[in-house]
Amino acid sequence: MKKHIFFTGFMASGKSRTGRAMADRLQRPFIDTDSVIVERAGKSISEIFEQDGEAKFREMEREVIAEIARNESPQVVSLGGGALNQPENIKAIRSSGVLVRLWAKPEILSERIGRKNTRPLLANLNDEERLAKIKVMLKEREKNYAQADFSVESTNEANEAHVIERILHMLKFWESHALDVCPSSGGRYPIFIGKNITPTAACLLEGLRLTPNYEFLVCTDTTIAKAQNEMLQELRGQAGRCPVFKFQAGERNKTLHNLNQLYSFMLHRNYTRKSCLLQFSGGVVGDMAGFGAATYQRGIPFIQFPTTLLSMVDSSVGGKVAVNHPEGKNMIGAFYQPSAVVCDISVLSTLPENEYLAGLAEIVKYGVIYDEEFFKYMEQNVEAIKRHDYDTLRHLIFRSCQIKAEVVGIDEKEAGLRAILNYGHTFGHAIEKITNYEKFSHGIAVSLGMRVAARTAVLLGKIDEVTEKRQNALLDALGFPKSFGVNAEAAWNAMAVDKKAEKGTRVYILPTKIGEVEKVTNIDKELINKSWLAIQAKEA
Repeated sequence: MKKHIFFTGFMASGKSRTGRAMADRLQRPFIDTDSVIVERAGKSISEIFEQDGEAKFREMEREVIAEIARNESPQVVSLGGGALNQPENIKAIRSSGVLVRLWAKPEILSERIGRKNTRPLLANLNDEERLAKIKVMLKEREKNYAQADFSVESTNEANEAHVIERILHMLKFWESHALDVCPSSGGRYPIFIGKNITPTAACLLEGLRLTPNYEFLVCTDTTIAKAQNEMLQELRGQAGRCPVFKFQAGERNKTLHNLNQLYSFMLHRNYTRKSCLLQFSGGVVGDMAGFGAATYQRGIPFIQFPTTLLSMVDSSVGGKVAVNHPEGKNMIGAFYQPSAVVCDISVLSTLPENEYLAGLAEIVKYGVIYDEEFFKYMEQNVEAIKRHDYDTLRHLIFRSCQIKAEVVGIDEKEAGLRAILNYGHTFGHAIEKITNYEKFSHGIAVSLGMRVAARTAVLLGKIDEVTEKRQNALLDALGFPKSFGVNAEAAWNAMAVDKKAEKGTRVYILPTKIGEVEKVTNIDKELINKSWLAIQAKEA
Protein backbone atom coordinates (compact mmCIF):
# COMPACT_ATOMS: atom_id res chain seq x y z
CA MET A 1 0.00 0.00 0.00
CA LYS A 2 1.96 2.98 -1.34
CA LYS A 3 -0.68 5.61 -0.64
CA HIS A 4 -1.37 7.56 2.52
CA ILE A 5 -3.67 5.89 5.04
CA PHE A 6 -6.15 8.35 6.49
CA PHE A 7 -8.19 7.54 9.59
CA THR A 8 -11.53 9.24 10.06
CA GLY A 9 -14.33 8.85 12.54
CA PHE A 10 -16.11 10.63 15.32
CA MET A 11 -14.11 12.08 18.19
CA ALA A 12 -12.91 9.39 20.61
CA SER A 13 -13.29 6.63 18.00
CA GLY A 14 -9.61 5.77 18.43
CA LYS A 15 -8.14 7.44 15.36
CA SER A 16 -4.97 8.75 17.00
CA ARG A 17 -4.25 5.63 19.06
CA THR A 18 -4.89 3.25 16.16
CA GLY A 19 -3.10 5.54 13.71
CA ARG A 20 0.08 5.59 15.81
CA ALA A 21 0.02 1.80 16.14
CA MET A 22 -0.48 1.41 12.38
CA ALA A 23 2.37 3.83 11.65
CA ASP A 24 4.67 1.85 13.94
CA ARG A 25 3.62 -1.41 12.26
CA LEU A 26 4.27 -0.06 8.76
CA GLN A 27 7.28 2.06 9.80
CA ARG A 28 5.73 5.23 8.46
CA PRO A 29 5.49 8.75 9.86
CA PHE A 30 2.32 9.45 11.84
CA ILE A 31 0.49 12.76 11.59
CA ASP A 32 -2.41 13.90 13.76
CA THR A 33 -3.93 16.87 11.94
CA ASP A 34 -5.35 18.31 15.16
CA SER A 35 -1.90 18.18 16.78
CA VAL A 36 -0.32 19.93 13.79
CA ILE A 37 -2.92 22.69 13.99
CA VAL A 38 -2.36 23.11 17.74
CA GLU A 39 1.40 23.35 17.21
CA ARG A 40 1.09 25.94 14.45
CA ALA A 41 -1.48 28.03 16.30
CA GLY A 42 0.37 27.90 19.59
CA LYS A 43 -2.87 27.26 21.42
CA SER A 44 -5.27 24.39 22.15
CA ILE A 45 -8.19 23.49 19.93
CA SER A 46 -10.58 24.82 22.58
CA GLU A 47 -8.72 28.13 22.57
CA ILE A 48 -8.79 28.33 18.76
CA PHE A 49 -12.56 27.80 18.80
CA GLU A 50 -13.08 30.34 21.61
CA GLN A 51 -10.70 33.04 20.37
CA ASP A 52 -10.69 32.65 16.56
CA GLY A 53 -13.88 30.70 15.83
CA GLU A 54 -14.52 27.37 14.15
CA ALA A 55 -14.12 28.89 10.66
CA LYS A 56 -10.45 29.70 11.39
CA PHE A 57 -9.86 26.18 12.68
CA ARG A 58 -11.39 24.65 9.53
CA GLU A 59 -9.23 26.89 7.34
CA MET A 60 -6.08 25.65 9.08
CA GLU A 61 -7.34 22.09 8.81
CA ARG A 62 -7.75 22.45 5.03
CA GLU A 63 -4.20 23.73 4.69
CA VAL A 64 -2.73 20.83 6.67
CA ILE A 65 -4.64 18.16 4.72
CA ALA A 66 -3.68 19.73 1.39
CA GLU A 67 0.00 19.66 2.40
CA ILE A 68 -0.22 15.98 3.37
CA ALA A 69 -1.95 15.08 0.09
CA ARG A 70 0.87 16.73 -1.88
CA ASN A 71 3.53 14.76 0.01
CA GLU A 72 4.53 11.70 -2.02
CA SER A 73 6.04 9.87 0.96
CA PRO A 74 3.37 7.48 2.37
CA GLN A 75 2.14 8.49 5.81
CA VAL A 76 -0.49 7.46 8.35
CA VAL A 77 -2.83 10.33 9.17
CA SER A 78 -5.43 10.83 11.86
CA LEU A 79 -8.08 13.33 10.78
CA GLY A 80 -10.09 15.57 13.05
CA GLY A 81 -13.67 14.54 13.74
CA GLY A 82 -15.15 17.20 11.45
CA ALA A 83 -12.55 17.12 8.65
CA LEU A 84 -14.90 15.45 6.18
CA ASN A 85 -17.46 18.21 6.53
CA GLN A 86 -15.43 20.08 3.92
CA PRO A 87 -15.60 18.86 0.29
CA GLU A 88 -12.08 20.16 -0.40
CA ASN A 89 -10.68 17.82 2.23
CA ILE A 90 -12.52 14.80 0.84
CA LYS A 91 -11.20 15.50 -2.64
CA ALA A 92 -7.60 15.83 -1.42
CA ILE A 93 -7.83 12.67 0.69
CA ARG A 94 -9.39 10.50 -2.01
CA SER A 95 -6.83 11.59 -4.58
CA SER A 96 -3.86 10.67 -2.40
CA GLY A 97 -4.78 7.76 -0.16
CA VAL A 98 -7.12 5.26 1.40
CA LEU A 99 -9.72 6.52 3.84
CA VAL A 100 -10.46 4.22 6.79
CA ARG A 101 -13.36 4.88 9.11
CA LEU A 102 -13.20 3.86 12.76
CA TRP A 103 -16.62 3.72 14.34
CA ALA A 104 -18.08 2.91 17.71
CA LYS A 105 -21.52 2.82 19.22
CA PRO A 106 -22.75 6.19 20.59
CA GLU A 107 -22.75 4.89 24.16
CA ILE A 108 -19.08 3.91 23.91
CA LEU A 109 -18.15 7.26 22.37
CA SER A 110 -20.00 9.15 25.12
CA GLU A 111 -18.28 7.16 27.85
CA ARG A 112 -14.84 7.77 26.32
CA ILE A 113 -15.42 11.49 25.80
CA GLY A 114 -16.79 11.88 29.33
CA ARG A 115 -13.54 10.66 30.85
CA LYS A 116 -11.73 13.95 30.05
CA ASN A 117 -14.55 16.31 29.03
CA THR A 118 -12.13 18.42 26.94
CA ARG A 119 -13.94 18.31 23.59
CA PRO A 120 -15.13 21.86 22.78
CA LEU A 121 -18.27 20.75 20.92
CA LEU A 122 -19.34 18.51 23.82
CA ALA A 123 -17.98 20.38 26.81
CA ASN A 124 -19.99 21.03 29.98
CA LEU A 125 -22.73 18.49 29.22
CA ASN A 126 -24.01 15.83 31.56
CA ASP A 127 -24.02 12.19 30.48
CA GLU A 128 -27.54 12.24 29.06
CA GLU A 129 -27.05 15.51 27.18
CA ARG A 130 -23.70 14.39 25.80
CA LEU A 131 -25.11 11.09 24.48
CA ALA A 132 -28.06 12.86 22.87
CA LYS A 133 -25.80 15.39 21.12
CA ILE A 134 -23.43 12.64 19.94
CA LYS A 135 -26.34 10.83 18.27
CA VAL A 136 -27.40 14.05 16.53
CA MET A 137 -23.86 14.81 15.35
CA LEU A 138 -23.33 11.25 14.11
CA LYS A 139 -26.49 11.50 12.04
CA GLU A 140 -25.39 14.84 10.61
CA ARG A 141 -21.94 13.55 9.71
CA GLU A 142 -22.91 10.09 8.46
CA LYS A 143 -22.99 11.17 4.80
CA ASN A 144 -19.39 12.32 5.17
CA TYR A 145 -18.19 9.23 7.02
CA ALA A 146 -19.79 7.20 4.23
CA GLN A 147 -17.02 8.58 2.00
CA ALA A 148 -14.60 6.17 3.68
CA ASP A 149 -13.29 3.30 1.61
CA PHE A 150 -14.07 0.91 4.44
CA SER A 151 -15.05 0.88 8.11
CA VAL A 152 -13.74 -0.94 11.18
CA GLU A 153 -15.50 -1.08 14.53
CA SER A 154 -13.63 0.24 17.55
CA THR A 155 -14.86 -1.50 20.70
CA ASN A 156 -13.61 -1.51 24.26
CA GLU A 157 -13.31 -5.31 24.08
CA ALA A 158 -11.07 -5.64 20.98
CA ASN A 159 -7.42 -4.95 21.69
CA GLU A 160 -5.37 -2.66 19.52
CA ALA A 161 -3.41 -5.47 17.85
CA HIS A 162 -6.64 -7.17 16.76
CA VAL A 163 -7.98 -3.95 15.21
CA ILE A 164 -4.68 -3.38 13.37
CA GLU A 165 -4.75 -6.89 11.90
CA ARG A 166 -8.30 -6.42 10.62
CA ILE A 167 -7.35 -3.12 9.02
CA LEU A 168 -4.27 -4.64 7.37
CA HIS A 169 -6.36 -7.47 5.90
CA MET A 170 -8.79 -4.93 4.49
CA LEU A 171 -5.98 -2.80 3.08
CA LYS A 172 -4.68 -5.90 1.30
CA PHE A 173 -8.07 -6.45 -0.32
CA TRP A 174 -8.30 -2.76 -1.22
CA GLU A 175 -5.12 -3.05 -3.27
CA SER A 176 -7.43 -4.40 -6.00
CA HIS A 177 -9.60 -1.26 -5.77
CA ALA A 178 -9.63 0.12 -9.31
CA LEU A 179 -12.11 2.98 -9.29
CA ASP A 180 -15.34 4.31 -7.83
CA VAL A 181 -18.72 4.85 -9.44
CA CYS A 182 -20.40 8.08 -8.35
CA PRO A 183 -23.93 8.08 -9.83
CA SER A 184 -25.42 11.43 -10.73
CA SER A 185 -28.15 10.94 -8.11
CA GLY A 186 -25.53 10.69 -5.34
CA GLY A 187 -23.65 8.01 -3.46
CA ARG A 188 -20.53 6.08 -4.35
CA TYR A 189 -19.47 2.47 -4.66
CA PRO A 190 -16.14 0.76 -5.42
CA ILE A 191 -15.10 -1.51 -8.27
CA PHE A 192 -12.38 -4.06 -7.58
CA ILE A 193 -10.39 -5.74 -10.36
CA GLY A 194 -7.88 -8.47 -9.63
CA LYS A 195 -7.08 -12.17 -9.58
CA ASN A 196 -8.29 -14.59 -6.87
CA ILE A 197 -9.83 -11.85 -4.74
CA THR A 198 -13.18 -13.57 -4.11
CA PRO A 199 -11.69 -15.87 -1.42
CA THR A 200 -10.96 -12.80 0.73
CA ALA A 201 -14.34 -11.12 0.25
CA ALA A 202 -15.08 -11.25 3.99
CA CYS A 203 -12.88 -8.15 4.27
CA LEU A 204 -15.20 -6.36 1.88
CA LEU A 205 -18.33 -7.41 3.74
CA GLU A 206 -16.93 -6.17 7.04
CA GLY A 207 -15.53 -2.99 5.50
CA LEU A 208 -18.96 -2.11 4.11
CA ARG A 209 -20.43 -2.67 7.59
CA LEU A 210 -22.55 -5.57 6.38
CA THR A 211 -21.11 -8.11 8.80
CA PRO A 212 -22.01 -9.14 11.41
CA ASN A 213 -25.48 -7.61 11.29
CA TYR A 214 -26.65 -8.73 7.82
CA GLU A 215 -27.68 -12.13 6.56
CA PHE A 216 -26.36 -13.13 3.14
CA LEU A 217 -27.66 -15.09 0.19
CA VAL A 218 -25.57 -16.01 -2.84
CA CYS A 219 -27.48 -15.91 -6.15
CA THR A 220 -26.08 -17.82 -9.10
CA ASP A 221 -27.30 -20.01 -11.96
CA THR A 222 -27.14 -23.72 -12.68
CA THR A 223 -24.30 -23.38 -15.18
CA ILE A 224 -22.00 -21.25 -13.00
CA ALA A 225 -22.78 -23.41 -9.96
CA LYS A 226 -21.14 -26.33 -11.79
CA ALA A 227 -18.35 -24.53 -13.64
CA GLN A 228 -17.25 -22.39 -10.67
CA ASN A 229 -18.29 -24.59 -7.76
CA GLU A 230 -15.00 -24.17 -5.92
CA MET A 231 -15.11 -20.37 -6.09
CA LEU A 232 -18.81 -20.42 -5.23
CA GLN A 233 -18.05 -22.35 -2.06
CA GLU A 234 -15.26 -19.89 -1.26
CA LEU A 235 -17.74 -17.02 -1.50
CA ARG A 236 -20.22 -18.86 0.69
CA GLY A 237 -17.50 -19.37 3.27
CA GLN A 238 -16.64 -15.68 3.24
CA ALA A 239 -20.31 -14.93 3.97
CA GLY A 240 -20.69 -17.31 6.90
CA ARG A 241 -21.65 -20.44 4.93
CA CYS A 242 -24.80 -18.71 3.73
CA PRO A 243 -27.40 -20.42 1.50
CA VAL A 244 -27.22 -20.41 -2.29
CA PHE A 245 -30.14 -19.75 -4.64
CA LYS A 246 -29.78 -21.04 -8.20
CA PHE A 247 -31.68 -19.61 -11.15
CA GLN A 248 -32.06 -21.69 -14.28
CA ALA A 249 -29.37 -20.45 -16.66
CA GLY A 250 -30.18 -18.51 -19.82
CA GLU A 251 -31.86 -15.35 -21.08
CA ARG A 252 -35.18 -17.14 -21.57
CA ASN A 253 -35.37 -17.63 -17.79
CA LYS A 254 -35.01 -13.93 -17.03
CA THR A 255 -38.69 -13.58 -16.08
CA LEU A 256 -40.89 -12.38 -13.26
CA HIS A 257 -42.00 -15.96 -12.71
CA ASN A 258 -38.45 -17.08 -11.97
CA LEU A 259 -37.69 -13.98 -9.94
CA ASN A 260 -40.74 -14.76 -7.81
CA GLN A 261 -39.03 -18.03 -6.86
CA LEU A 262 -36.23 -15.97 -5.32
CA TYR A 263 -38.73 -13.92 -3.32
CA SER A 264 -40.40 -17.10 -2.05
CA PHE A 265 -37.03 -18.65 -1.16
CA MET A 266 -36.13 -15.60 0.93
CA LEU A 267 -39.52 -15.23 2.59
CA HIS A 268 -39.66 -18.88 3.58
CA ARG A 269 -36.25 -18.48 5.26
CA ASN A 270 -37.22 -15.26 7.03
CA TYR A 271 -34.79 -12.94 5.27
CA THR A 272 -35.43 -9.39 6.50
CA ARG A 273 -34.37 -5.92 5.36
CA LYS A 274 -31.07 -6.68 7.10
CA SER A 275 -30.17 -8.97 4.20
CA CYS A 276 -27.67 -8.68 1.36
CA LEU A 277 -27.60 -10.55 -1.96
CA LEU A 278 -24.24 -11.63 -3.35
CA GLN A 279 -24.67 -12.03 -7.11
CA PHE A 280 -22.19 -14.59 -8.43
CA SER A 281 -22.95 -15.12 -12.10
CA GLY A 282 -23.26 -13.28 -15.40
CA GLY A 283 -25.54 -10.53 -16.63
CA VAL A 284 -28.83 -12.44 -16.55
CA VAL A 285 -28.59 -13.33 -12.88
CA GLY A 286 -27.03 -9.94 -12.18
CA ASP A 287 -30.09 -8.20 -13.57
CA MET A 288 -32.49 -10.53 -11.75
CA ALA A 289 -30.71 -10.48 -8.39
CA GLY A 290 -30.32 -6.71 -8.67
CA PHE A 291 -34.03 -6.23 -9.38
CA GLY A 292 -34.79 -8.67 -6.58
CA ALA A 293 -32.65 -6.59 -4.21
CA ALA A 294 -34.32 -3.39 -5.39
CA THR A 295 -37.80 -4.72 -4.65
CA TYR A 296 -37.48 -7.21 -1.78
CA GLN A 297 -39.02 -5.50 1.25
CA ARG A 298 -38.57 -2.18 -0.61
CA GLY A 299 -34.84 -2.57 -1.09
CA ILE A 300 -31.84 -4.42 0.37
CA PRO A 301 -28.11 -4.17 -0.47
CA PHE A 302 -26.49 -6.34 -3.11
CA ILE A 303 -22.95 -6.87 -4.36
CA GLN A 304 -21.99 -7.86 -7.88
CA PHE A 305 -19.47 -10.68 -8.37
CA PRO A 306 -19.69 -10.94 -12.19
CA THR A 307 -18.41 -14.19 -13.69
CA THR A 308 -18.44 -13.26 -17.40
CA LEU A 309 -16.43 -10.65 -19.25
CA LEU A 310 -19.65 -9.12 -20.55
CA SER A 311 -21.11 -8.61 -17.08
CA MET A 312 -17.81 -7.25 -15.73
CA VAL A 313 -17.70 -4.43 -18.27
CA ASP A 314 -21.40 -3.80 -18.72
CA SER A 315 -24.35 -5.00 -16.66
CA SER A 316 -22.65 -5.12 -13.25
CA VAL A 317 -21.86 -1.39 -13.39
CA GLY A 318 -24.44 1.38 -13.49
CA GLY A 319 -27.44 0.01 -11.65
CA LYS A 320 -29.77 -0.98 -14.48
CA VAL A 321 -31.59 -4.10 -13.22
CA ALA A 322 -34.57 -5.79 -14.85
CA VAL A 323 -36.39 -8.86 -16.10
CA ASN A 324 -37.79 -9.50 -19.55
CA HIS A 325 -41.42 -9.48 -20.66
CA PRO A 326 -42.87 -11.40 -23.61
CA GLU A 327 -43.27 -8.03 -25.36
CA GLY A 328 -39.65 -6.97 -24.96
CA LYS A 329 -36.30 -7.21 -23.17
CA ASN A 330 -35.71 -5.54 -19.79
CA MET A 331 -39.17 -4.00 -19.78
CA ILE A 332 -39.73 -4.47 -16.04
CA GLY A 333 -36.93 -3.05 -13.95
CA ALA A 334 -35.35 -0.26 -11.96
CA PHE A 335 -32.24 1.83 -11.46
CA TYR A 336 -30.67 0.37 -8.32
CA GLN A 337 -26.96 0.60 -7.61
CA PRO A 338 -24.90 -2.20 -6.01
CA SER A 339 -22.84 -1.69 -2.86
CA ALA A 340 -19.73 -2.87 -4.70
CA VAL A 341 -18.55 -4.69 -7.83
CA VAL A 342 -15.85 -7.38 -7.59
CA CYS A 343 -14.29 -8.36 -10.93
CA ASP A 344 -12.25 -11.45 -10.16
CA ILE A 345 -10.51 -12.22 -13.46
CA SER A 346 -9.63 -15.75 -12.31
CA VAL A 347 -13.28 -16.84 -12.74
CA LEU A 348 -12.98 -16.23 -16.49
CA SER A 349 -10.82 -19.36 -16.77
CA THR A 350 -13.92 -21.51 -17.33
CA LEU A 351 -15.67 -19.01 -19.62
CA PRO A 352 -16.51 -20.48 -23.04
CA GLU A 353 -14.80 -18.69 -25.92
CA ASN A 354 -18.09 -17.47 -27.40
CA GLU A 355 -18.94 -15.84 -24.05
CA TYR A 356 -15.51 -14.22 -23.93
CA LEU A 357 -16.19 -12.86 -27.40
CA ALA A 358 -19.56 -11.55 -26.23
CA GLY A 359 -17.80 -9.45 -23.60
CA LEU A 360 -15.34 -8.11 -26.15
CA ALA A 361 -18.28 -6.73 -28.14
CA GLU A 362 -19.21 -4.35 -25.34
CA ILE A 363 -15.56 -3.39 -24.91
CA VAL A 364 -15.24 -2.51 -28.61
CA LYS A 365 -18.45 -0.53 -28.21
CA TYR A 366 -16.82 1.70 -25.57
CA GLY A 367 -14.03 2.55 -27.99
CA VAL A 368 -16.48 3.46 -30.75
CA ILE A 369 -18.76 5.61 -28.62
CA TYR A 370 -16.31 7.34 -26.29
CA ASP A 371 -12.57 6.85 -26.68
CA GLU A 372 -10.66 6.53 -29.94
CA GLU A 373 -7.38 5.96 -28.06
CA PHE A 374 -8.96 2.94 -26.36
CA PHE A 375 -10.11 1.73 -29.78
CA LYS A 376 -6.52 2.10 -31.06
CA TYR A 377 -5.26 0.12 -28.07
CA MET A 378 -7.50 -2.76 -29.09
CA GLU A 379 -6.39 -2.53 -32.72
CA GLN A 380 -2.78 -2.76 -31.58
CA ASN A 381 -3.31 -5.63 -29.12
CA VAL A 382 -5.59 -8.03 -30.97
CA GLU A 383 -3.36 -11.07 -30.41
CA ALA A 384 -2.93 -10.35 -26.69
CA ILE A 385 -6.68 -9.96 -26.37
CA LYS A 386 -7.34 -13.23 -28.16
CA ARG A 387 -4.94 -15.18 -25.93
CA HIS A 388 -6.51 -13.68 -22.77
CA ASP A 389 -3.32 -11.93 -21.63
CA TYR A 390 -3.94 -10.90 -18.00
CA ASP A 391 -2.49 -7.38 -18.11
CA THR A 392 -4.25 -6.60 -21.37
CA LEU A 393 -7.51 -8.01 -20.06
CA ARG A 394 -7.27 -6.06 -16.83
CA HIS A 395 -6.77 -2.84 -18.79
CA LEU A 396 -9.76 -3.60 -21.02
CA ILE A 397 -11.96 -4.19 -17.99
CA PHE A 398 -10.64 -1.14 -16.14
CA ARG A 399 -11.05 1.31 -19.01
CA SER A 400 -14.49 -0.05 -19.91
CA CYS A 401 -15.69 0.31 -16.31
CA GLN A 402 -14.10 3.74 -16.13
CA ILE A 403 -15.96 4.93 -19.22
CA LYS A 404 -19.26 3.57 -17.96
CA ALA A 405 -18.65 5.13 -14.54
CA GLU A 406 -18.01 8.51 -16.17
CA VAL A 407 -21.25 8.27 -18.13
CA VAL A 408 -23.29 7.11 -15.12
CA GLY A 409 -21.76 9.91 -13.08
CA ILE A 410 -23.28 12.40 -15.49
CA ASP A 411 -26.52 10.64 -16.40
CA GLU A 412 -27.50 7.74 -14.16
CA LYS A 413 -31.06 7.29 -15.39
CA GLU A 414 -30.59 7.64 -19.12
CA ALA A 415 -32.06 11.12 -19.45
CA GLY A 416 -29.36 12.11 -21.92
CA LEU A 417 -25.72 11.03 -22.22
CA ARG A 418 -26.19 7.47 -20.94
CA ALA A 419 -28.18 6.65 -24.06
CA ILE A 420 -24.85 6.41 -25.94
CA LEU A 421 -24.25 3.10 -24.14
CA ASN A 422 -27.04 1.65 -26.27
CA TYR A 423 -24.92 1.75 -29.42
CA GLY A 424 -25.60 -1.47 -31.31
CA HIS A 425 -28.35 -2.42 -28.86
CA THR A 426 -31.44 -1.30 -30.76
CA PHE A 427 -30.53 -3.56 -33.67
CA GLY A 428 -29.00 -6.18 -31.38
CA HIS A 429 -32.13 -6.46 -29.23
CA ALA A 430 -34.21 -6.89 -32.39
CA ILE A 431 -31.97 -9.79 -33.44
CA GLU A 432 -32.35 -11.36 -30.00
CA LYS A 433 -36.11 -10.99 -30.02
CA ILE A 434 -36.77 -12.39 -33.50
CA THR A 435 -34.54 -15.39 -32.68
CA ASN A 436 -36.30 -15.91 -29.33
CA TYR A 437 -33.03 -15.22 -27.47
CA GLU A 438 -31.69 -18.60 -28.61
CA LYS A 439 -29.46 -17.95 -31.63
CA PHE A 440 -26.96 -15.45 -30.21
CA SER A 441 -25.79 -14.32 -26.80
CA HIS A 442 -26.43 -10.67 -25.99
CA GLY A 443 -22.87 -9.55 -26.78
CA ILE A 444 -22.76 -11.28 -30.16
CA ALA A 445 -26.12 -9.76 -31.09
CA VAL A 446 -24.76 -6.33 -30.13
CA SER A 447 -21.69 -6.86 -32.35
CA LEU A 448 -23.99 -7.51 -35.30
CA GLY A 449 -26.07 -4.51 -34.25
CA MET A 450 -22.96 -2.34 -34.33
CA ARG A 451 -22.36 -3.31 -37.94
CA VAL A 452 -25.92 -2.36 -38.85
CA ALA A 453 -25.71 0.90 -36.90
CA ALA A 454 -22.48 1.84 -38.68
CA ARG A 455 -24.11 1.15 -42.05
CA THR A 456 -27.05 3.35 -41.03
CA ALA A 457 -24.61 6.13 -40.19
CA VAL A 458 -22.96 5.74 -43.61
CA LEU A 459 -26.32 5.93 -45.39
CA LEU A 460 -27.16 9.10 -43.45
CA GLY A 461 -23.78 10.64 -44.26
CA LYS A 462 -22.62 10.77 -40.64
CA ILE A 463 -19.50 8.65 -41.22
CA ASP A 464 -17.68 7.53 -44.34
CA GLU A 465 -17.16 3.95 -45.46
CA VAL A 466 -13.56 4.05 -44.24
CA THR A 467 -14.76 4.52 -40.66
CA GLU A 468 -17.33 1.76 -41.05
CA LYS A 469 -14.65 -0.59 -42.39
CA ARG A 470 -12.32 0.34 -39.53
CA GLN A 471 -14.89 -0.66 -36.93
CA ASN A 472 -15.75 -3.86 -38.78
CA ALA A 473 -12.07 -4.73 -39.29
CA LEU A 474 -11.53 -4.81 -35.53
CA LEU A 475 -14.65 -6.94 -35.06
CA ASP A 476 -13.41 -9.28 -37.81
CA ALA A 477 -9.91 -9.54 -36.31
CA LEU A 478 -11.35 -10.48 -32.93
CA GLY A 479 -13.43 -13.22 -34.52
CA PHE A 480 -16.99 -11.89 -34.48
CA PRO A 481 -19.57 -13.24 -36.92
CA LYS A 482 -19.99 -11.06 -39.98
CA SER A 483 -23.49 -11.96 -41.11
CA PHE A 484 -26.92 -13.21 -40.23
CA GLY A 485 -30.02 -13.48 -42.38
CA VAL A 486 -32.55 -11.03 -40.94
CA ASN A 487 -36.18 -10.60 -41.93
CA ALA A 488 -36.25 -6.80 -42.15
CA GLU A 489 -40.00 -6.55 -41.52
CA ALA A 490 -39.82 -8.74 -38.42
CA ALA A 491 -36.85 -6.74 -37.17
CA TRP A 492 -38.69 -3.45 -37.74
CA ASN A 493 -41.62 -4.69 -35.69
CA ALA A 494 -39.32 -5.95 -32.95
CA MET A 495 -37.66 -2.54 -32.66
CA ALA A 496 -41.07 -0.92 -32.10
CA VAL A 497 -41.18 -2.49 -28.62
CA ASP A 498 -37.97 -1.17 -27.14
CA LYS A 499 -37.42 0.57 -23.80
CA LYS A 500 -35.25 3.14 -25.56
CA ALA A 501 -38.22 4.35 -27.61
CA GLU A 502 -39.58 7.72 -26.51
CA LYS A 503 -43.37 8.14 -26.85
CA GLY A 504 -43.45 6.22 -30.10
CA THR A 505 -40.25 7.84 -31.34
CA ARG A 506 -37.67 5.32 -32.47
CA VAL A 507 -34.23 6.14 -31.11
CA TYR A 508 -30.91 5.13 -32.70
CA ILE A 509 -27.36 5.73 -31.47
CA LEU A 510 -25.09 6.24 -34.46
CA PRO A 511 -21.36 7.01 -34.82
CA THR A 512 -20.13 10.32 -36.17
CA LYS A 513 -16.52 9.13 -35.92
CA ILE A 514 -14.56 6.57 -33.90
CA GLY A 515 -14.90 7.79 -30.33
CA GLU A 516 -18.12 9.75 -30.79
CA VAL A 517 -21.80 8.99 -31.36
CA GLU A 518 -25.08 10.87 -31.39
CA LYS A 519 -28.76 10.14 -30.92
CA VAL A 520 -30.90 10.11 -34.05
CA THR A 521 -34.68 9.62 -34.09
CA ASN A 522 -37.31 8.43 -36.55
CA ILE A 523 -35.13 7.25 -39.38
CA ASP A 524 -37.07 6.23 -42.47
CA LYS A 525 -38.08 2.56 -42.51
CA GLU A 526 -36.72 2.05 -46.02
CA LEU A 527 -33.27 3.26 -44.95
CA ILE A 528 -33.30 1.00 -41.87
CA ASN A 529 -34.28 -1.96 -44.02
CA LYS A 530 -31.38 -1.15 -46.31
CA SER A 531 -29.02 -0.99 -43.30
CA TRP A 532 -29.73 -4.62 -42.48
CA LEU A 533 -27.90 -5.51 -45.71
CA ALA A 534 -24.67 -4.87 -43.78
CA ILE A 535 -25.03 -8.35 -42.29
CA GLN A 536 -27.53 -9.89 -44.68
CA ALA A 537 -25.33 -12.48 -46.39
CA LYS A 538 -25.90 -16.08 -45.41
CA GLU A 539 -23.76 -17.35 -42.57
CA ALA A 540 -20.90 -19.58 -43.52
